[in-house]
Amino acid sequence: MNSESPLSNWHFLIGKWKGGSTDQYGDKGEIVSTVTFSMELGKYIIGKHDSYRNGKLENASIGVMFYDLRNELMRRKTFFSYGFVNNEVEYHRTESEILFEVISEPVPQAFDGMKWRSYLRKVSDTEIRIGLESAKGGEDFTSYGETILRKSA
Repeated sequence: MNSESPLSNWHFLIGKWKGGSTDQYGDKGEIVSTVTFSMELGKYIIGKHDSYRNGKLENASIGVMFYDLRNELMRRKTFFSYGFVNNEVEYHRTESEILFEVISEPVPQAFDGMKWRSYLRKVSDTEIRIGLESAKGGEDFTSYGETILRKSA
């Protein structure tokens, strides 16, 4: 990995991305997503994310990803228009993937008793995949949804 900071491996994100998914995230229909990433204060990657299902705004979020020097982990905090915040802490990382354990605050009532993980995967400098996995009780994690995004010119 890059000797500066593991966050340096993710600087390629800076810019505009567009993509989507179909029949994901607990509902039917196509989701079209746009994300704009920027570098702020030299150490935070900020992502502004808008998702539309069937032409209507489904969700908007702002995520702040950074490298925690003290604990040597990537972290991300994502603020959703739904009214909760995901606190995400790396549990595994390679040069092309970060896997996060997720704790939501406050926990949406519909998700009581569920565990969450999220991921960010680099397919190439112009394609990424972001997704969520969930598990209830002692069950194994399964995909809750994945979005494929391509960098806009």
